[in-house]
Amino acid sequence: MKRNIKTAVSATLILAMASVLVFGLAGCGSAPAAAGDSATVTVSASGTVKLVPDKATVYFGVTTREESAELAQSKNSEAVRKVMDVLTEHGVEEKSIRTTNYSMYPQYDYSEMGEQKIVGYVVYTNMSIQDQNIEDLGKLLSACVAAGINNVDNVSFLCSGYDEAYSQALTQAVDASRAKAETLAAAAGKKLGEAVTITEGWQDTSARYGKGSTMSFTMEAAAMDTGAAGAALQPGESEIVANVTVTYSMK
Repeated sequence: MKRNIKTAVSATLILAMASVLVFGLAGCGSAPAAAGDSATVTVSASGTVKLVPDKATVYFGVTTREESAELAQSKNSEAVRKVMDVLTEHGVEEKSIRTTNYSMYPQYDYSEMGEQKIVGYVVYTNMSIQDQNIEDLGKLLSACVAAGINNVDNVSFLCSGYDEAYSQALTQAVDASRAKAETLAAAAGKKLGEAVTITEGWQDTSARYGKGSTMSFTMEAAAMDTGAAGAALQPGESEIVANVTVTYSMK
């Protein structure tokens, strides 16, 4: 009789422990039931601010062709000195002037027999001027053409207000991302929550003052007007674009 009582008690304890274990496991698995609270939506958006460039970097050169290397070099140096004088007269600081390349090479004449003959030499001096105000650039280029430059490789139009404009573009991009996310959340029957993560996208800094850009400007354009009005330059507008990817929570 006592053995039967002990057996019954042991069986009851085992069933009780099993019940606790089952309910405990059920309680651990109840968290995923609120999966809707962790729903998110990720969108990409951009913002654009237009800015008129106010600074420029000019790349130009002086090319000289003569029968002898000495004469070509001498005339090239003389022309470069005249250009330097003009730059100084127009207030261009020495730190803004840079010689980017200097080269000299022979010119050949090829006869019908395949023989080559040196008929002259070419000396080429490349220069650049930075930190120039665009409003003064036309007259400066015209004066330099008159002084001796005969190659203008390109002009880089830059914006000194780039950083402020980019910040505005970022704000626009985030606002646009929220509008897109709200549309998607509503379509899914949910309400948009707070931003969970914000990632900045690729940034084009070519229009940023000090970074340089690549806008062609031909010698023919520079030579159109060498009078008091100066060469005609139209920098137009630069588009400052910001890109973001934002993840929002949804309820």
